[in-house]
Amino acid sequence: MKLNLPVDEFIPQIQTRLSEGNNLVITAAPGAGKTTRLPPALLDIVEKKIIVLEPRRMAAIAAAHRIAEERGWTVGEEVGYQVRFANKTSAKTRLIFMTEALLARQMIDDPELSDVDLVILDEFHERSMHVDLALGLLRELQELGRDIKLLVMSATLEAEKISAYLGNSPVVSVPGKLFELEVIYQKNHQVLQTSPAFYENLFSTVKEAQGKTSKDILVFLPGVGEIERAKDNLSSWCEGRNIELVPLHGSLGIEEQRKALQKGSRQRIILSTNIAESSVTLDGVNTVIDSGLAKNMKQDYRTGFSRLELGRISLSSAIQRSGRAARQFPGICYRLWNKMDELSFTKSEVAEIQRVDLTESLLFLAAQGVADFQNFTWFEKPNSIAIEKALQYLRLAKALDGKNKITDSGRKILHFPLPVRLAKLMLVALERGSSELGADLAGILQERDFLRREAISSFLGDKTECDITVRLDLLQQFRKSGKAPREASFFALQTVEQSTRQILSLGKKMVPGKAAQAEPNNLELRTLLLKAFPDRLCRRRGNSDRALMVGGRGVKLQNETLVKSSEFFVALNGVEGSSDAETIVSLACGFSKDFILSHFKDEIQKVRDVTFIEEKGQFFIREYKSLFGLPLEEPSLLPASQQEVSEKLPQVLVEKWDLVLKNNEKLAQWWERVEFFKRHEGLSFESEIPELKLEAFAQACMGESKMQTVFEKDLAFFFENVFPQDFVHTLRKELPDRIEVPSGSKIKIIYPEDKAPYLEVRIQEVFGLQETPKLLFGKIPVTFHLLGPNFRPVQVTANLESFWKNGYPEVRKELRIKYPKHQWPEDPADGTPEAKGRRRSP
Repeated sequence: MKLNLPVDEFIPQIQTRLSEGNNLVITAAPGAGKTTRLPPALLDIVEKKIIVLEPRRMAAIAAAHRIAEERGWTVGEEVGYQVRFANKTSAKTRLIFMTEALLARQMIDDPELSDVDLVILDEFHERSMHVDLALGLLRELQELGRDIKLLVMSATLEAEKISAYLGNSPVVSVPGKLFELEVIYQKNHQVLQTSPAFYENLFSTVKEAQGKTSKDILVFLPGVGEIERAKDNLSSWCEGRNIELVPLHGSLGIEEQRKALQKGSRQRIILSTNIAESSVTLDGVNTVIDSGLAKNMKQDYRTGFSRLELGRISLSSAIQRSGRAARQFPGICYRLWNKMDELSFTKSEVAEIQRVDLTESLLFLAAQGVADFQNFTWFEKPNSIAIEKALQYLRLAKALDGKNKITDSGRKILHFPLPVRLAKLMLVALERGSSELGADLAGILQERDFLRREAISSFLGDKTECDITVRLDLLQQFRKSGKAPREASFFALQTVEQSTRQILSLGKKMVPGKAAQAEPNNLELRTLLLKAFPDRLCRRRGNSDRALMVGGRGVKLQNETLVKSSEFFVALNGVEGSSDAETIVSLACGFSKDFILSHFKDEIQKVRDVTFIEEKGQFFIREYKSLFGLPLEEPSLLPASQQEVSEKLPQVLVEKWDLVLKNNEKLAQWWERVEFFKRHEGLSFESEIPELKLEAFAQACMGESKMQTVFEKDLAFFFENVFPQDFVHTLRKELPDRIEVPSGSKIKIIYPEDKAPYLEVRIQEVFGLQETPKLLFGKIPVTFHLLGPNFRPVQVTANLESFWKNGYPEVRKELRIKYPKHQWPEDPADGTPEAKGRRRSP
């Protein structure tokens, strides 16, 4: 017999809403049953298929099996799933659960989804890049007249925003069915690095939690490495208590992930990444331990490199995680942070489309006939710089033409289930008869590095000048013996081997290759890497470990790389160094100048330009041979004339935007407010910003030939002069640079990228201020960092009313003892605001 769930009584209303209109938004609290009860019920109101998009394989597979179990169906018949490398559907399957990336691939061959009546976007709050693309394309299909229905669902969702995007569609809110939940915070601040102190804290919390329950415990950790380390730390302790340790992450096979969802015969401690945040219920769990950390992929727009970045989760993720403890029983959630730490948590996650490489997204859109990416129907438009960076690579890789139309090569690249660069590498390999080498390179570069960090030093005498060759050798040794060499991780090697086989098999099916070439491996390897990563080509500066990359970025080779003397190399990874102007590279492959010249002879150009050399602090005329903008030789330098500098200066300032902001505080503060406005409200003129910057600098540079002179001007004035005046007025009114407090002081507001706007002010200056000022049309309260007479923080609050009532009495007791000469009224409304103290900056 099926258990009644909260969503069941809403099903008739939801069926009616979707029968009468095409779009609907549902907010459903955890445990409401939206994923397993709604999709099969909606088959009654449509004739064709329903596709349900899930952010992860585990959720798609688990949901299909749960529905089949509840309804007596067979997986692969009435209900099925499609995930990477697994398709459990048949001709009669009308309800299909699918990972979000696969719908994008289905739309390549069938842009109108001709056999689909309804697409359900589940767990929309996770906002993967693929779900944003699917949403935009489906919305455009609707606007073109295609009668397809859209249902957006989430447990934590800003319903008004998505409803407006879907033409003010109706919103249905469904309550959850959570049992009583106790949330326990720790006294100490959150540990933001996975250091020994992090694991000690985790271990002690696990022991405390296990002492209070015989049911399963779910532990959220940021990544696979942290899961393995925690597993090592806990294994002997768990063995002595007959507790099963269960890892759960995306790298595991489908069956291993499914097993983690099911209750075992012993008490279990499940060590999971955020994969367990939004799947169906994990049977047997009543306790959650949340580290409050996650790893997210983020692209650096200056370099084009992507990296996994460790950071705090959002408040919405914290709610999702804690809810896992109270699905089946009264539960407890241990949060490894204190309540004050939550002031630094963002409200929700940054959408993936705002932080990852967009090459695959734009290529996919181009395959759908989209050419104007800036004006595509984005739910939330990505950064314009990220769009331009992706376009540069796609044109360089000849995947798009000059009009942003997809080429034949681009279509072939898109059919590979790989990042665009590695798909390009595999395509070139197939065309050259090097498919096996191409698959090996793609597998090595796509998966986690299997070479143990402590073993890298043993290879430093290698003369191949390429970090990939030693990894290829280790992979070959593994294939021959079935055992991992001592320098490599067995499980990581196994994953790479599986990946290479899948890539090779798919590649041969998609693009018939030439007969195998007899060209030596090291030359062919370099050819493939150079064809796939032309924008990562670097030229070494003299005999140093520093180099210049295509695009002008400075890079520094780490000691662990084997590239010790090559004049040219391709940077295959990159992380930001201590200097803003430098990227650290530990994985590279070296090239001779002759090799570069022979492979790109048609692309090499002679250049004469005016450039600003930061180290010298002046402009020069440069003459040199260039490949994709990278000088292939030391340029000849001649001092530029005043007229040449004046003509070039505005454009150079646009290109050196970060340097400008670093040297002009007023403009930097003004730009913070513009960026804040854009994040929350969007900018109707965003595509015009590059031209507006150039115009503002042209006015500021009139008659000037020195960059420093321009830096010393009030550049914010020139920008306000050229930006749309209605926007400038709105910015001044809704996001002022300062707020006047009761003492008469005008206090600067800081608008950080990842926190609420705040100001720092002595508590005595705000006596009498009863109501928290709100910004941006009254929607965002200012956070007050309240300081004592010594200008040190005593309290942080975004709710002054609550602070005066609940927090001030305790603060007053302490400050009266420390500073008896200052006034500390019982009722702060009666206090006289004072502006005494050190002089504030104007």
